[in-house]
Amino acid sequence: MNKSNLIVVMLKLLLVIAAVLFLFPFYWMISSSFKEMSIAFQIPPQFYPHHPTLNNYIKLLDTNAAKWFLNSVFVSASTTLAVVFITSMAAYSLAKINFRAGKFIFSIFVGSMTIPGAALLIPQFKIAIELNLINTYLGLIVPAIAAPYMIFLLRQFMKTVPQEVLESAKMDGCSEMGIYYRIMLPLSTPGLAAIAIFTFVQSWNDYIWQLLIIKNTEMMTLPLGVATLIDAEAVDWGLIMAGSVVTSLPVVIIFISFQKYFVQGLTVGAVKG
Repeated sequence: MNKSNLIVVMLKLLLVIAAVLFLFPFYWMISSSFKEMSIAFQIPPQFYPHHPTLNNYIKLLDTNAAKWFLNSVFVSASTTLAVVFITSMAAYSLAKINFRAGKFIFSIFVGSMTIPGAALLIPQFKIAIELNLINTYLGLIVPAIAAPYMIFLLRQFMKTVPQEVLESAKMDGCSEMGIYYRIMLPLSTPGLAAIAIFTFVQSWNDYIWQLLIIKNTEMMTLPLGVATLIDAEAVDWGLIMAGSVVTSLPVVIIFISFQKYFVQGLTVGAVKG
């Protein structure tokens, strides 16, 4: 074996080890969700449930998990649709329409990306109080619509669409809105899919903002609801693991199903500045 082949083998081995380290916690979460609590922490540990049980999932159904799941679906889907709609129009105008303040507005979007999200929590919370958005779905959805990174990403993707295509459409009598709807959106499908996946996952996994806004148990989403199952006196880890599986599984399924569009949207959009 020559030196180059040895390096390739070593790199593949490191990748396999890294994959195992990343996937093992997820496997352990799933495995523990099918164990009784007394088995989950026994020494030596059971790396797979010898006597799998659905008791943890049955106990999860006795909570408000179904309502939390529906809340998560509604909030994440609504946020994703709003972000895709608004972001696509903003990105199109910044990428393909020449107007005097275009570069200045785009620089503001880029600059806002450097502001940490934690720095915005207090002013956003005060605004939410003034607008009576506490314990409302709008309080969860509206702040998430401001997505400068998504505008930046989609604008970079739309810059790769040849200008000649748009000029030909204008010569054929197509309006600006027609070009946006009939030409730009279909050609930007990978980029739109990328920001849709990213937005959905971000909204689904959101915890800090929801913790500030939602005080009513019925309004909680899955991440926040599952966290309330942790009791200070006794923690049912089997129940927590079952809730974590239900919380994580939809995101994993969506990412695996649309991974091609996600990767394509990110890589192609990064080609053009």
